[in-house]
Amino acid sequence: MSNIVKLEPVEVGEGFRFDPDELLEAAKGHGFSTLAIIGELPDGSSWISGTANAGETIIMMERAKHHLIFGEE
Repeated sequence: MSNIVKLEPVEVGEGFRFDPDELLEAAKGHGFSTLAIIGELPDGSSWISGTANAGETIIMMERAKHHLIFGEE
C-alpha cells in the first residue's frame, strides 16, 4: 500500500502540480460511495466525471469548497 499524505494546500508553492496519475492511483481501493473527478485539460477545457447525479456532485463540491476554505469537515 502507498503512504497517503493529507493535502495541505498552504504548503504547496504557487504553480506546483501533483502528478494526476499518481493522485488517481492513490485514490484506488478506498471504497468510495460517491466520487467526483474535476480536471482541466491542457487546452483549458474542463473534464468532469463521477459516480453520482448532478445534485449529489454539486453538494460534494460545496462540501469540498467549505473544507478548503475553512479547514473544517
